[in-house]
Amino acid sequence: MHKQGVNIVLEFRFYIDEAGQVYTDASFDYQFWQRYLMVFSNVNIIARAKPVRSADVNAKWKKVTGESVSFSPVPFYHGVGDLLKKTPKVIRELKRIAASNDYPFIFRMPSIIAALFFMTDRSIASRAFGVEMVGDPEEVFSSLSPLYRPVGRAFVRNTRNIIGKAKAVAYVERSILPVKYPAANHGNVFYFSSINLPDNAIATAERVFDEKGHLNIISIGSLDQMYKGPDILLDVIAACKAKRLTVNLTWIGGGIYLERMKEMAASLGLQGQVNFTGMITDRQQIEAAMDKADIFVLASRTEGLPRAMIEAMARGLPCIGSNVGGIPELLTSDYLFTREAKQELEGLLLDKAKNTKELTAMSKQNIETAKRYANSKLDKERVGFYNAVLS
Repeated sequence: MHKQGVNIVLEFRFYIDEAGQVYTDASFDYQFWQRYLMVFSNVNIIARAKPVRSADVNAKWKKVTGESVSFSPVPFYHGVGDLLKKTPKVIRELKRIAASNDYPFIFRMPSIIAALFFMTDRSIASRAFGVEMVGDPEEVFSSLSPLYRPVGRAFVRNTRNIIGKAKAVAYVERSILPVKYPAANHGNVFYFSSINLPDNAIATAERVFDEKGHLNIISIGSLDQMYKGPDILLDVIAACKAKRLTVNLTWIGGGIYLERMKEMAASLGLQGQVNFTGMITDRQQIEAAMDKADIFVLASRTEGLPRAMIEAMARGLPCIGSNVGGIPELLTSDYLFTREAKQELEGLLLDKAKNTKELTAMSKQNIETAKRYANSKLDKERVGFYNAVLS
């Protein structure tokens, strides 16, 4: 089969300096894009990029572009309101990008940029394209201001329309997204996570827990939005404190709500129990933080299939999560709570702190679950999807 390049569109915010070098402070660094090169000759990323000076580049940021990986920046915007102001400028640039090559497209959705591509250029629908469905747009908009609900409903309809025309569709989970956003071509439907999980990152033995009167939990997620429920988790920790269980939290992730969450922790009297580390991109540092924790907790309001939870499972961590997105695909009902149900989460933490044998058993089970998401397993499914888009 003749190799060619691919355009990949995603709703993520990168940084770009005056020399055109692109950086990320979280996901999607240069290593991430290597998986597409198993089939495609080169990758062209299409996404937002915030201009920065080279002198202001953070030493922790990782490079995105390199050999066989290029970048076409979309004018930067932050939030729906800012996008509405800049829509004409964004559309002009999308038209230019669409005409710059004849590569097939892969749209990582939900993505406003992807929707704008189809609104901007009708020829996009006639080109070969696939969709990686990594989240539920309906849940995303339900967590925003009610002012955006009409926009959200239109966006959901648009997303279903795009997926219905795709040559191939890959879902991050099997139970919710394929039903709500069905593919028309059932012969080209695939299932895989976006996670990068080397086999040697998976623990070889379960953890053994002892009761110690306190609980060290860890959570990971961007604080540019409140999707991951950091406020929910802080309220629950305060409630556990009132029940005489000390819960210590390490939160890895930065963003515009970071300072507000620090202020909330202080107002709840949790200064000594909560550590907001900011963004950490080094995998070994993240694994070291996980290894010091007792439980990984994700209080998300919306999710796809959370990579951070799978990575925690791979370290042998017991996990607790809200019943949204693909989390129920990873956890049994004993470790799930209803979205935003703080008392349910409080009850789970109080219960698990006492049941050390159960935590040890879950550690063993989670390692086995994580093995299903190792690169050696998922790369076969990824290659099938890429070939379906290219063929």
